[in-house]
Amino acid sequence: MGRAPNVRLRSLLDEARWNGAELARAVNATAVEAGVRTGYGRASVANWLAGSRPRGKVPELIAEALSRRLGRTVTASDTGFGHNGEPVRRRTHHGQDELGRGADRVPAGSAVSRAPGVYSVAGLDVPRWAQVLPADRERPRAPRGPWRLSGTELDAATTMLTAFSRAERACGAGPVRAALTEYLETTIHPLLGAVGATSAVRRSFLSVAARLRYLCGFLYFDDELHGAGQWHYRSALQLAVEAGDPTTYAIALRALSVQARALGHHRESVRLAEGAVEAGTVRAVPEVRAFLVGQLAVARATLGERRAAVAHLCEAERIVERMSGGMAAVGAYHRAALAHQRAAVAAGLGDRAGAMTALEDSIRHRPSTELRSRAVLLAKLAELRLDAGQVEQAGEIWHRFLDDYPVVRSGRVDTALRTLRSRLLPHRKLPGVEELLGRASAVRAGGG
Repeated sequence: MGRAPNVRLRSLLDEARWNGAELARAVNATAVEAGVRTGYGRASVANWLAGSRPRGKVPELIAEALSRRLGRTVTASDTGFGHNGEPVRRRTHHGQDELGRGADRVPAGSAVSRAPGVYSVAGLDVPRWAQVLPADRERPRAPRGPWRLSGTELDAATTMLTAFSRAERACGAGPVRAALTEYLETTIHPLLGAVGATSAVRRSFLSVAARLRYLCGFLYFDDELHGAGQWHYRSALQLAVEAGDPTTYAIALRALSVQARALGHHRESVRLAEGAVEAGTVRAVPEVRAFLVGQLAVARATLGERRAAVAHLCEAERIVERMSGGMAAVGAYHRAALAHQRAAVAAGLGDRAGAMTALEDSIRHRPSTELRSRAVLLAKLAELRLDAGQVEQAGEIWHRFLDDYPVVRSGRVDTALRTLRSRLLPHRKLPGVEELLGRASAVRAGGG
């Protein structure tokens, strides 16, 4: 018996007013956000329409691409691919996965296997802090298993948060992500429903758990695995709600804003940044408020909203003047971070010279322990120099980037290395460029 044509996919394609090539391009672009390189074309879509089922997460990628085009939620089932064990997801009246009101809605088991690989624009529609103060936040939690929670477990989790945070700043996501994921699933998650703790200890533990989830989300972001990163950020939001912790909720909203901007979802980035600033006004310390307001400035600048962006940036600068100088494990902010945001604002407003000056300032004041951030900033600065026609200066900066590369394991840094090579190839006949390309190839191969 031959395969039946996929009439559901055909109907959606007609509704979207796309041809096969356009759907293929959208799926390829969505796949990049999941850390996957695909090469689908018109022939691939023709096969899907004829009844073949793509492998792995491709049905979810197709559904997400169509969701963005149509402005409504499309599931893999809607596309005609919803069999072979596709999970059923609870939906709110907005049509999204429910943002749970308690940490027991964070899935147990392996986050690697359960966290989705597909980044969802619909998943950015999350409530403001004022909308997530449910009365049931105080409800007793049913114990799960023999675990007991006390101040000892809280102290241990806090220590691990600091350790993981310091490690990722120095080395990038690569050496840290698997270890943190394992720690969350084997140690933290079983304790979320444990018995024996006072209300204060329980809430503090939930806050630390939320920050660990946020950090895990950032590690996936750093490795350009955006679907899983978004899932962990949303899990952090869930935990922050149950903890009654508006500051951590604000930090996770900011993270979603940063990720949305990086992926080109600029209006969503602004809305999330606004929600983060709103939540952060409740009781966040100055360092965190500057961290939040600076991101709102960057998001506004990306939309070309000059007056609002400059006003928010000035507000962040005023807050920095009142900072105590401490370094939090999550939401750390300092002069170098402010300069980075100043550079992003300048770039968003078309001021390349201002962006380069601010990046140089950020690199100069970046703590020596933050190698991953320095590598990312050096790559950005080198690209701006090259855009300005300053090939020699760009090459000097890229040599500094290559100095850091061997000790950093980060998807973003790996992408920066590939970009370096592709962008320099047209200039390979200029003095020093061939040598730089050779060094980049050797470093990429592990030759140092």
